[in-house]
Amino acid sequence: MDLQFLRTSLLILFIALSGALIAQSLPGGNRQTVRGSVSDGDTRITLPGAIVTVVGSSPQIAATTDMDGRFTLNGVPTGRLDLKVRMIGYEEQVLANLLLTSAKELVVEVRLQESVTTLKEVEIKPTERRGEVRNDMAMVSGRRISVEETSRIAGGINDPARMVSTFPGVAGDPGGNNTIVVRGNSPKGVQWRLEGMEIPNPNHFADDGSSGGPINVLNSDMIDDSEFYTGAFAAEYGNVYSAVFDMRLRTGNDRKREYTLKAGVLGTDLTAEGPLPGVEGGSYLANYRYSTLALLDGAGIVDYDGVPKYTDAAFNVKLPTRGAGTFSLFGIGGRSNILAEDKGVQEDTLFSRVDFGSRMGVVGLTHTRTLGENSFLYSTVSLSGNGSSTDYRESPSPGELDIEPRHASDLSKWTVRATSTLNTRLNANHKLRSGLIVSTETFRMLSSSWDNDAERMETELDRTGSASTMQAFTSWKWRWNEQWTMTSGAHVLYYDLNKAVSVEPRLAFRYQMRPDQAFTLGAGLHSKTEALMTYLAQDIDAQGNVFQPNEKLGLTRAAHAVLGYERMLAEDLQLKVEAYYQYLYELPVENDPTSSYCNCNTVEWFTNRALVNKGLGFNRGLELSIEKFFTRGYHFMATASFSETKYQALDGVWHNARFNLGTVANVLAGKEWKLGAAKGKDRTITSGFRYSVQGGQYFTPIDLQASIAMGEEQEGSPVWSQKGAAIHKLDLVVSYRVGRPKVSHEFKADVQNVLNAQTAVGYFYNNRTQRIESYPQLAMLPVLQYTLRF
Repeated sequence: MDLQFLRTSLLILFIALSGALIAQSLPGGNRQTVRGSVSDGDTRITLPGAIVTVVGSSPQIAATTDMDGRFTLNGVPTGRLDLKVRMIGYEEQVLANLLLTSAKELVVEVRLQESVTTLKEVEIKPTERRGEVRNDMAMVSGRRISVEETSRIAGGINDPARMVSTFPGVAGDPGGNNTIVVRGNSPKGVQWRLEGMEIPNPNHFADDGSSGGPINVLNSDMIDDSEFYTGAFAAEYGNVYSAVFDMRLRTGNDRKREYTLKAGVLGTDLTAEGPLPGVEGGSYLANYRYSTLALLDGAGIVDYDGVPKYTDAAFNVKLPTRGAGTFSLFGIGGRSNILAEDKGVQEDTLFSRVDFGSRMGVVGLTHTRTLGENSFLYSTVSLSGNGSSTDYRESPSPGELDIEPRHASDLSKWTVRATSTLNTRLNANHKLRSGLIVSTETFRMLSSSWDNDAERMETELDRTGSASTMQAFTSWKWRWNEQWTMTSGAHVLYYDLNKAVSVEPRLAFRYQMRPDQAFTLGAGLHSKTEALMTYLAQDIDAQGNVFQPNEKLGLTRAAHAVLGYERMLAEDLQLKVEAYYQYLYELPVENDPTSSYCNCNTVEWFTNRALVNKGLGFNRGLELSIEKFFTRGYHFMATASFSETKYQALDGVWHNARFNLGTVANVLAGKEWKLGAAKGKDRTITSGFRYSVQGGQYFTPIDLQASIAMGEEQEGSPVWSQKGAAIHKLDLVVSYRVGRPKVSHEFKADVQNVLNAQTAVGYFYNNRTQRIESYPQLAMLPVLQYTLRF
């Protein structure tokens, strides 16, 4: 045999075997591209020369950013990975637990912070802070939420609003909505934001004045990492006192077209993204979803009363320019409707019928432009609209066949909003951020309900008009050194409808005691307007004249203080503790010295009681969490909150507030198994569980005899004296993901309330049966979903 032939054959065999062994040793047999850009976090100027490395890759996979700050990593093994980004003069940043699939390129945007100390030998560099928010003006009570987290956490069902209920101090709605109670405050105090500005409640089947709903309008495939704040907010956040949900839309792939198709219990949707022809760096991202149950109902496959019908869509178009900055045109919107009839057990008598619908939408334009070497300006303008309509009819008395109107409403609002924020870095130690927010709200409000005494429909709301809100803020960040950081500032709010003004100072500190330990402190004043309907509600006086009892009602105000401690117990294990106190003042309470009514106990809608800003309240508590971040194929988190919430109305008595839940705790964990590559396939199984317990809400007992006599529910006494039973819930999630070159499949089951616990979460008077009845927590709900990416 020819010796040269033998040597060549052995070399080819060695190379083939080596390639096979390397492919087996790496996580999965498929490879994909990771791309992105690196810029200065304070100025948005792109950074050429930054080094981006796939942590732990062997041989090392790395790239250096070009003159436009862009980088490309080719041939990255699919699966989970960490990216490390380094550049001289900037703090090192690690993007942890990124999920790279065979069907989609991974595109990331990295923003580096300039290092206070450039001499490495004296620099005290803190340990990597996973979950840290991007907003460097926020020092306390903030958490970043990745879309990847919402997909693998049991009970999350791809909804960030449900994901946050695993955080300390946050309780979900046991009835099934994504409504959240944060530190004892009413859910209506939560503010939703998109692309840096306030937006209407982005949930389907949402009533006016509420902040939640059963299904989020914004699809998870459209969202980038979100940020969630629970107190002592940075100066840029105004018109809020409970919590801030700050969301961003991700940008589409600017080099290749990609698609995602999902079909499941909650909807069937398609997402498309890709480059814009003729626009360098430009991209589009669009999604459309329709109710799966409505599709099945239309096809005659399912047939039952009360099929929820909803549809939503979203888009984000990125338009970079050479000299005028970067523009983005975006929009979200959704409509929902349900028609339900109560025909009793025998289904031979129509007792009531309700036709309810809701709608919301936002379209906006953002503009980012660098100004010199140390500043950038971020501006937005948007038009949003939201509203709801209800037609409720019921039988006047048992046995009657006709149903008569009992409630009707049609509520609509349109808001034009403009914001502009200037960021300026004076040097590595000092940074300024200032902004203006102007909005004008045009409204049409109609609502009427049945009056038992008058035996007719009475108008509660009948107003059209407009109202403006003006806000301004400024904040200053001072990094004394690598250990001490301070932020301070103020927010000013003016509401044209009632001429209310609020000036709110803010202050926060962070002390990095050691690389793995830090103390935080934050304090500030905050305020919020009430739901527009509350100001516009009307009543009739003794002379029969129509008047608005709450037209001049002021703002609800709060003073927050938060003390925190963070410690990294290991490289991927973090302990966090926060103690907080919130002093609530000028709460809207009924203008009656014998009344205990406070608007702080409501979650939506409005009242036409005469209110005054003379109520007081407080929320205080302690929150603990220990989190093992997703490394080595698993993660876990345990959280506990201990709190007390009380208020005082004009009756002078301190009452338990409705949302004085007491103890809220969660334990969750997840594990990922790689089944290995087989014939070009990556196969992965992910499973997880979440067990949660939360104290029940307080409620006022119902006076049964008085309710029977009046034909409608009548409250007993003492108010807010009975506490509901603790709510226990176990959720499970399991998914199977298969990746092939350029395509991936995922089958997922997210089962809520696996044990089908049926604890009563509320009580009501049923006039038909003349009994007090309860409604339980959401029954076991399996959410099945199939995802195809290509």
